[in-house]
Amino acid sequence: MIVRRATTVEAKTLKGFDPFIGERRVDNWRGELFVCEIEGAVAGFISFNPNTFFNRPFICAIAVEPAYQRKGVASALVQAVLSQYDGLDVWTSTEDWNTAALALFAKHRFVPQGAITGLNADGVTEIVMKRVAG
Repeated sequence: MIVRRATTVEAKTLKGFDPFIGERRVDNWRGELFVCEIEGAVAGFISFNPNTFFNRPFICAIAVEPAYQRKGVASALVQAVLSQYDGLDVWTSTEDWNTAALALFAKHRFVPQGAITGLNADGVTEIVMKRVAG
């Protein structure tokens, strides 16, 4: 398993990874992308931005191909971002119904900071989380 920066070509192909990405469209991300590669295949990706959330790092989206889910890919991707921003608080958010994402971020010591209702087009509640540096 290798986590590395995505190439421009790979970034354009990642939209099909997760039908729930919705408004977090890959083509509009202005941040950075890491991919997790297993035996030459891209198994998942994480998008993050170093300073657009109140000048703090923010994980925008994470998705893993179904064949590679529950194999540590998402954790490896989150850890890669956390390692990049060692010493800084890192933020993210996810929909309140996304129990897999909530569990993933809790595993990496992200703590809910609040909820925003009606932020997404579908009107669901978005849970905002922070991982304190250290």
